[in-house]
Order: sequence, then structure tokens, then C-alpha cells
Amino acid sequence: MIPVMSARFTGFPLLPVALRHGITSGRGCGFILDVGAQRPFGNDVLLSVATRKIRSRLPGDRVGNHGALLPFRAEPRRIQMKRPPEVLRGAVTASRERLWAIGSQSERTLMLGTILLASVISAATAYALSQWYAVDVFSTLLVVPGDCWLDWGMNIGRHCFSDYAMVAAAGIQPNPADYLISLPADYQPTAVAAWAPARIPYAIFGLPSHWLGAPRLGLICYLVALTMAVISPAIWAARGARGLERVVIFVTLGAAAIPAWGVIDRGNSTGFVVPIALAYFVALSRQRWGLATITVILAVLVKPQFVVLGVVLLAARQWRWAGIGITGVVVSNIAAFLLWPRGFPGTIAQSIHGIIKFNSSFGGLRDPRNVSFGKALLLIPDSIKNYQSGKIPEGFLTGPRTQIGFAVLVIVVVAVLALGRRIPPVMVGIVLLATATFSPADVAFYYLVFVLPIAALVARDPNGPPGAGIFDQLAAHGDRRRAVGVCVSLAVALSIVNVAVPGQPFYVPLYGQLGAKGVVGTTPLVFTTVTWAPFLWLVTCVVIIVSYARKPARPHDSHNGPTRESDQDTAASTTSCLPNPVEESSPRGPGPICQNYTP
Repeated sequence: MIPVMSARFTGFPLLPVALRHGITSGRGCGFILDVGAQRPFGNDVLLSVATRKIRSRLPGDRVGNHGALLPFRAEPRRIQMKRPPEVLRGAVTASRERLWAIGSQSERTLMLGTILLASVISAATAYALSQWYAVDVFSTLLVVPGDCWLDWGMNIGRHCFSDYAMVAAAGIQPNPADYLISLPADYQPTAVAAWAPARIPYAIFGLPSHWLGAPRLGLICYLVALTMAVISPAIWAARGARGLERVVIFVTLGAAAIPAWGVIDRGNSTGFVVPIALAYFVALSRQRWGLATITVILAVLVKPQFVVLGVVLLAARQWRWAGIGITGVVVSNIAAFLLWPRGFPGTIAQSIHGIIKFNSSFGGLRDPRNVSFGKALLLIPDSIKNYQSGKIPEGFLTGPRTQIGFAVLVIVVVAVLALGRRIPPVMVGIVLLATATFSPADVAFYYLVFVLPIAALVARDPNGPPGAGIFDQLAAHGDRRRAVGVCVSLAVALSIVNVAVPGQPFYVPLYGQLGAKGVVGTTPLVFTTVTWAPFLWLVTCVVIIVSYARKPARPHDSHNGPTRESDQDTAASTTSCLPNPVEESSPRGPGPICQNYTP
């Protein structure tokens, strides 16, 4: 810091000529001389000098720590001499170094730091909106809690976890397709749209509690199991960390995950896909194709759209396991329909019709919390139409909304099949899981729980040392893909944390409870950043595909290892022996060094 000396005077100006703690004359001293405008009380003189000593001699006087009175008229002006170029270059270099230090952080650190920072911003925004503008922030981030539209006998307070309540009530019927309910807003009788295998998680808890006459007990057990499922990636990733970092990972991937709270709040079985997807990624990372096939079959039993995960077997050219997987999916789904034998096989067509009708419901398609690819890619025309007419008309671009996601799915599947073994199976799994999640026309925001297993992989590599994620291992093997790592980390972080966006609130109706019909009030909500999640993942999928299309994965990459499980034994038994020069002085003679070699 440059010290500044200021003097105020009247009459002749005081010109500081020499100061102690200045720069020795003749060494390129630079200073700023500021002569202020004339005022009634005199002029201000500012002199800035560097912190070196200076001694100057004037005729007839020895100047020490004082200035000299020189007879000249002070003109209102400011004279500023520039600092040496080296100082400016040093400041620029320091700024660049700081930016480089931030940008060079590992993908693991980037993800965890972004989640923590976004969580702080979300909490601050939530406080401001709720305290100052009376916005219902919890309903904004989750769903309006009053969802006991019918008396299912399993409410906890005013909340019924209606996704569980509706499907569990249908699951105890001889033919769930014949179970009709009347729900807001039109109260038209409709069947519960659920694929028969997808009813199994609800039936496991709903049927015993129905037989015992304690439906609320079944709900509580279901919620406990669902909670353990959604926090399983956080527990698994925390076990691969050290010290206090375990707490950080558990908080960021568990307690701070808004989609996990959303799944529990709705009681939706999507949460059970989370541990299955985690096992799926671990199996792909370790090239355990049998386990990967089993996880695909289980995922399809929970949600049928995850049948796309089996494409990874075709991309890895695992034809036998792909055939086993297809057979397992068909057999398991037919067996699930046989659990409700009344009306079989007509119940298959009924379920398909119900799912198509649900996905084409325009109310769900235009829901601001719909995170499908179709809703995201039509955001601009929807915004223009909403600005022009004040709302989105019924049936506006319904056809493209239901087809865009399917088109994206087809393009992605063709791309990964064409790449084949150029792309590691783990990366194929990430692309397929994201695409399968966002491709339906109506995707609830809590489907973003699919990012939790991916976040666990970024935080912990199944084959790596403690404290290392999958991208750290890629970098260690000389196959670092910075763009891929940054895109995946940011997409995961911004999907885990949702932020209520300050703006003009909109009001949603509150409907009657326990069988009462009609609107009983409204509550103010605002938009959230969840709208941008499908954009982020679409960009991430494109970056992954383009990266491996330009440059294939390295053959020795741990995530792109032997393509057959039997190859692992062959690779482990193949060695190359080299002479050991260190042991040449041994009485037994030089011994060989044997190293594992993978052909």
C-alpha cells in the first residue's frame, strides 16, 4: 500500500519535496501529486510516495522530514503518474492465478462446493420470499401438502403421501384397472395409471397392512424403506471418504437433496430406483455384466422406461447378456401381471392405455415442475404464448410435447450403439439413465433423484482409492476429459439443489379434503431452477457423446477394461517377466520381475 501525505494551507501552496520513507532519488521513484481546487481555506496537496527513504537538498536548506515553500501559483489540476508496468502485470497475473486455482479444482470438489453454495443461496432466497413476500416456499420446492382428496385412512396430519395412497389402494383390488377415483380439478372418474409391475413396491407394504387393518402402519414402513433407498448413495459415497469429509458428502448427497425430499413427500416408488441404479453403475465400472443385467430387470419392475438401461449391454457387445436381459424383462413383467390374474391378459392393454392417457394429459404437460425434454425444448414458445394471451391454451403444441422426448431417446440410443466400445460402459450408463428419465412427456420434478447415484460416482470411484471419484481416476490414467467432468458435476449439483427464483408469484388452487370437492383457497408459489435441469442434462449427454466420438477411451482405463468377465482371469494370468538388476549381487543370482500384462 502506498502512504499518502496531505497538507492544507493558505497563501503559498505547500509542495512536499522530500519525505523520509520515500524512494531514493534517481531510482525511478513514482508518485501522485494532487493539487486540489482553490477553496476559501486554501488548497489540498496529496503526495503519494513509495516506502523508501529519500533525502533531497535545496539551496540554503536541508530538507529532512519537512516540505519546502515554493513561490508558485497553484492551479486547480490533478497530475497522476502511472504505476510501473511490472506492478500492473503482477496484479493481472495474481488474478489469473486465482481463477486458475478455482478452475483447476477436481470434478469431485467442484460438485460438492457447488451443492453447498447453491444450498446457501436456496436457503437465503427461501427466507426472503417467505418472510417478506409471504410465498409458500415449501410448497414451491415440493408440493402443496394438502393432498388427502379422498379418505384413504392413512393421513399423517393433513398430508396423505398421495402417490402411495392411490396406488396402494388400487393394489389391494382384484383388478386394479377397474379401480376408479375422482380427483381434482375436473373430478372425472379415472383409473390409476400404473404399470402392473410398478405396483409391486406399493403392494409389498399395502397388502399386509390392509390384512392387519392398519393402513397407516404400512405407510410408515414404506416411508422408512423409501428413505433408506434414497440416502443409500450418500452412505456409500461417504464410506469412501476420510475424516470430516464423510459428513460433508452425506449432507450434500442426502440431507441437501431436494429431489430426495420430494420423493419421500409424495411417497413415490421412484426412490427405489436409486439403490438399483447405484448397483448398476458399480457393476458397469467393474465389468460385472451379470449383475448389470439383474439391475436392469429390477429397474424395469419399478419404472418401465428404464428398460433403456439395457442398451449398455448392446453397446459393450455383450450379446449373450443382452439376450438374457431381454428374456428376464419379459418374463418378470408377465409374472407381475399374473399377481393380479383377474382380467389377464386384457390388463396389459388396460395398463398401456392408462399410461398413454396420463402422459398426454395437458395439465401435466404444462406443469411448471414438469422436467421432461419436451417441456424444456418448448419453453421459449410457451413463454411467448403465455406473454401474448396470459396463459398457455389447452392443446397448445401437444403433439410435439409427447414426441420430442421419444426422438431424443432414439438419437441417444443410436449414438451409443454406434460408438460401441469407444465409450466406457459407465459413461453409457450415465447417458442412458438421464435420457430414460427425461424422455417421457410428463416427468415430475422428484424424478431427479436419478442424479444421486451419479453424484455418488463423482464422489467415490468403485475401483479407486479413498477420496477419489471416477473423473479423478480417469485423470490418473491419462484420459482426463475436463469438459465431460465439469458438465456432469454441474448438472448433478444443480439438479440436487433447487432454488426458488424471486419474481411475480402465481397462485395455485387448494382443493377440498377427505372427499370434499371444489376449490377452498389458493397459495402463492414462484418458479424454481428445476426448469433448467433437462437443459443441463441434454447438454451433458451431447458433450459425453461428442467427446468419445472424437477420442475413444484409452484401452487401459479402469472404466473401460476387459469386455468379458472371462477376460479378467486371462488378463490376470498373463505376465511378463523382466530381469531384476537389483538382485544381481544376490548369492542366488538375479531374479526376474514379473508384471501383469493385459494383451
